Amino acid sequence: MKTMRLSVVLALLLASTILTGPARAQIVLNELMPDPASDWSPTDGNEDYGSLEDEWVEIFNVGSEAIDVTGWRLRDAVSDSSWRFGFDGVLEPGEFFVVYGNEAYQWEDQNGYAKNGLSLNNAGDTITLVSADLVTVVDLVTYESQDVGDDRSWGRVPDGSLNWECNDGLNPANPPGSGLPPTPGEPNLGAPVETADWGQIKALFR
Repeated sequence: MKTMRLSVVLALLLASTILTGPARAQIVLNELMPDPASDWSPTDGNEDYGSLEDEWVEIFNVGSEAIDVTGWRLRDAVSDSSWRFGFDGVLEPGEFFVVYGNEAYQWEDQNGYAKNGLSLNNAGDTITLVSADLVTVVDLVTYESQDVGDDRSWGRVPDGSLNWECNDGLNPANPPGSGLPPTPGEPNLGAPVETADWGQIKALFR
């Protein structure tokens, strides 16, 4: 009986460790677009597609308190030389924030880093969200080449959960993904995509 009780306690401690790790931080990496094939960015000043400009990464406040993310950064791969973007401001509970490739490019230019935008690798990559001390990892996600494709996002479904899916509503994957469209700045939910032209879809996120 003592052995069984000890096993239960150890299992509960392990579950607690998992649930309080980086993946369960209040601010999480929530959705990303490594391989855009359309003009996603509403801030690039044009209606043209550009692979550098139209990549995007979304963060989400899954908690119940506002969090000041000033000084937090996005990092590509694991090198400090690959800082891609620095945040500024407060993220309210339930609020999304999307970083587009052109915005990352501008931040890099203004802060003396190589101008690569978000530089999300279609063959697979690791994206890391780091706090203002530039050491503490708030959250990270690694994706593989099979997780992405033209205009497919890789996102948590539902938002903030531990479950990641390929949102392939604009470009069906094989095997099938969630059937949902990419949703920068909006919840990852709804019904699978029915036919619509690109202008109608993009207008939802402006």
